[in-house]
Parts: sequence; structure tokens; C-alpha cells
Amino acid sequence: MRWRLVKFGTTSLPLVLEVENRNRKVYVERAIPGKSIAKRTIHGSFGAEFVIRGIITGDVPNQKATLKGLADGVARVLDLEDGSATVTCLMVDPAFQETGKPQQALYEALFVQSS
Repeated sequence: MRWRLVKFGTTSLPLVLEVENRNRKVYVERAIPGKSIAKRTIHGSFGAEFVIRGIITGDVPNQKATLKGLADGVARVLDLEDGSATVTCLMVDPAFQETGKPQQALYEALFVQSS
């Protein structure tokens, strides 16, 4: 299994397996009489979003608490450590899933770009 190193602020995230990069747009739709599809135009962006999925091993309760503590509304630098530019983000509450193995859990965390 291949994993990568990702840092949020000064904290390294546990065994990152996947990083999904999204960039949602704001669309305005105008109905066109007699047409089945509306005219859509882009009027802005929400900024970058990153969904990070990984595995926690070892001291699961402590690592879960650490991840939950990062979702405190404080903007920090997200460094994917892949050569791309760092992004200032907020972390949204992470989700956890038990794997059935002792001392192991999956996690998923959403990071949204912030100014």
C-alpha cells in the first residue's frame, strides 16, 4: 500500500492514502423558454477543497483526538509535500471508520481553502 506525507500546520497527518483535489464553482442558471436545458454561467468559485483519506494505526484514540483538534476553525497551511504550492485551509470535522482490526481506523478529512 502506497502512502504519502501531508502536513497541516506543524502536524503530520497519519498515513495518507489518497488526496482528492476539488474546485467547486458557483453557477447561475437561466431557463430558456422552449428549451430543456438552462443556460449556465460560472460566477465564481468556492476555492480549492481537498479530501484526504488515510489510516490511523497504533494509539487510535489519541490520534483521533489530535485530528479532531485540528478542526478548530483556525486556518493553517496545508502542505501536500508533492512539490505543489501550499494552501491556507480550514479543516472540517474528520470522519472515522473502524476496520475491524485492533489499533487501526480509517479517516477522511475535508480541507477548504481560506483566506
